[in-house]
Amino acid sequence: MRIYILNTTRFYHEDFEEYPGAWFSCPVDFEEIRERLGVQSEEEIEIEDYELPFPLEGNTRLWEINALCRMILVMQGTPLYYEMDVVQKRWFPSFTEFIDHKDQIRYYPVQDGESLARYLVQEVQLFGEVHPDLLNHIDYASIGRELETSENYLFTDNGIFYYR
Repeated sequence: MRIYILNTTRFYHEDFEEYPGAWFSCPVDFEEIRERLGVQSEEEIEIEDYELPFPLEGNTRLWEINALCRMILVMQGTPLYYEMDVVQKRWFPSFTEFIDHKDQIRYYPVQDGESLARYLVQEVQLFGEVHPDLLNHIDYASIGRELETSENYLFTDNGIFYYR
């Protein structure tokens, strides 16, 4: 995650050896921006480009970018981290709203509806405690097909996500 920040007090000119900006890794420390670009305040900079897993809107403040990046770093290495774009687009109108609700998203480490049904019945006890002799009589495939058509479940290559 990084952003390209311009010093808006210096203008590009062909005689300059470099652009009046630089790439910074996120989250960004303003002191580093001050040192590298020679600016005194956030009003003297502009974000020109970015490589982030979320879009930037018009005048997104640096502290907002940093806050989102820190939350993403906390998720790093989790299944939700690897599927955040798909999950966000499925249930949330904005990346910020996704971040606000990320703790309400459940993850199931299974690959298909039948496996999910088996997991929910046997491990989560979706129907309450079922006598072990009856577990072989449950139609997990049928339950799984119902789960696959539900708007509350998202099936991905990394597992299944649930949000209500």
